[in-house]
Amino acid sequence: MKTLLKTLFVAAAVSFATASCTEQGQQNADAAAENAGDAAAAEANNAANATDDALENTGQAIEKTADAAAANTEAAADKAAAETKMAADKAANKMDAAAGDAKAEMNAATRTN
Repeated sequence: MKTLLKTLFVAAAVSFATASCTEQGQQNADAAAENAGDAAAAEANNAANATDDALENTGQAIEKTADAAAANTEAAADKAAAETKMAADKAANKMDAAAGDAKAEMNAATRTN
């Protein structure tokens, strides 16, 4: 009977120790899972912040490029307008000169007849 009692006592002690170890292991596993979740959330947050920064930088670069293109287009339009006016003025001067020559020739032709 003593042996049976000792065996039962040892079995109870082993069961208790196993249950305690299992509970401690579960708590450790839960803590590790929570830490891993926190680390993953932090990494995801860092990645999101990096993506936001990259998008902001890209937006600024696009805006700067668009501003430069608009300035270049405006400058080219101003230059083209100035060149067109200059060509129109030259053409007008030539037409005036040709008209003056024609008038002079008409006057000369009228006087001779």
